[in-house]
Amino acid sequence: MSSGSTVLPPPQTKEFADRILEIEEECRRELEQSVQALQEIALLLQKTNSEVEKISNRELQMSNRVRDMEMHLDNYGREDIRDLYTMSHETQMRLFMMRSQAEQLQNRQQHIKEYQEKLRLLLDLLAIQSIGAGEGGATVQLRGSTAVIAPGTTVIGAGPSVMSIIEAQEDERLRISRQIHDGPTQTLTNLILRAEICERLIDRDLDEARSELSGLKAMIGASLQDTRRMIFDLRPMILDDLGLVPTLRRYFAEVSRLKGLQGEVSGPEHDIRLSTTMQVALFRFVQSILAAVLADGSAEQIDVEVQREAATARIRIEATAMESDRDLVEERLQEPAFQHRLALLNATLTSKQRANRGIFAELLVPIPDDAAA
Repeated sequence: MSSGSTVLPPPQTKEFADRILEIEEECRRELEQSVQALQEIALLLQKTNSEVEKISNRELQMSNRVRDMEMHLDNYGREDIRDLYTMSHETQMRLFMMRSQAEQLQNRQQHIKEYQEKLRLLLDLLAIQSIGAGEGGATVQLRGSTAVIAPGTTVIGAGPSVMSIIEAQEDERLRISRQIHDGPTQTLTNLILRAEICERLIDRDLDEARSELSGLKAMIGASLQDTRRMIFDLRPMILDDLGLVPTLRRYFAEVSRLKGLQGEVSGPEHDIRLSTTMQVALFRFVQSILAAVLADGSAEQIDVEVQREAATARIRIEATAMESDRDLVEERLQEPAFQHRLALLNATLTSKQRANRGIFAELLVPIPDDAAA
């Protein structure tokens, strides 16, 4: 917005109303410019991510070639060894630079989105202000939802916009695509390279080929387990059959196995009286909170409690003897993407630091009428 005078004329004057309209027009121009900037960044980010994927595959291939060379040094000349190490180093540096560029673009993208939300909020407030105190009710368009304002009525908020829902969906798709790229895609590439090594060894050394095939079999088994874990994280199918608490218990058992922690999940086993969609939303919230708590390490004990009250779902999570920095955990819980999901369901999250390097988080989620089973 322009850096002109910020002093407003006295209220209830024509100059004041004109100045409000000018500010509103400036905000709209800023919003249009930010939309264009966001589109340009999205294109750059798409190209950068595509380049990162190509270089990642190249770096993986180079790593396997170097590993194969180190296992069979007698088959390589001195110049070949030097060239392989040089190419591998250059590929790693190129990958590091492209990932840094992608991270900078993502940060810029997030800043613009936050700025757009502030502009939209300001436009909503200006639209309300510009109505004035006239006779009868008035209708105001507030970011995708229409609010009717009667005389003496105060507008306190509006529902989520269509664009915010689309942004949330696209953010989730981006998260899934990254998860697939960093998991199954990389593993499959590695499996192909290992299979090629086995193919070359069959004619030269059967014992080494058998050893390599044994390693390949173990890698396939680990890849299968990782794929099953990722499918469970994306959409736990047992939730439809068993319900929220048993599904959380199974998820927590896997997290406990990976992180080496103790704890339990308590709550109503079957009679939680919530629609499947609502249970999925609560499951996602617990996932996100546990991810924030365990991002930088494990904890000695984590307990999860689920309660179904009259018109509210209450979830309490308490962790003790944490390895993660508790201030960083609370910062992660304030990230815009997570806060946006809370806002979509009018949910509230409070957290407190406890003794013994602990933290306590309580999530309250209002239950809409159509979400009660």
